[in-house]
Amino acid sequence: MPDADAIVAVINAHCETLSNHDKEGWLALWADDTVLEDPVGVDTYRGIESLRTTFWDLVTDLTPMKLWLERDVVVCGNEAIAILQGVVTREGKMQHVGPLIDHFTFNEAGKISMMRAFWKYA
Repeated sequence: MPDADAIVAVINAHCETLSNHDKEGWLALWADDTVLEDPVGVDTYRGIESLRTTFWDLVTDLTPMKLWLERDVVVCGNEAIAILQGVVTREGKMQHVGPLIDHFTFNEAGKISMMRAFWKYA
């Protein structure tokens, strides 16, 4: 199981790779059988190919974007909660988003096996 420092490093890399529109770097953080709910209760993406195609199309539509940690990450075992802030591009204008509360679960290899993103869905 990854330790707390490794988990925090992956979450920082998640923010960094999305902010830099680094698709391959971002995908490398995820397990092949991952599940991403973003936002929870609205959209669910299953498996790395779903992230590579359908989810990444959404990322591209919001780019340029920037995400950053607002507070220290809380790690318990192989799970973590991260509170983020960000800016995304919508209709050609930068727009603030946040707070974003992301709940991560990690597998034994230190890859993200599940992420559930909580944010206000208008």
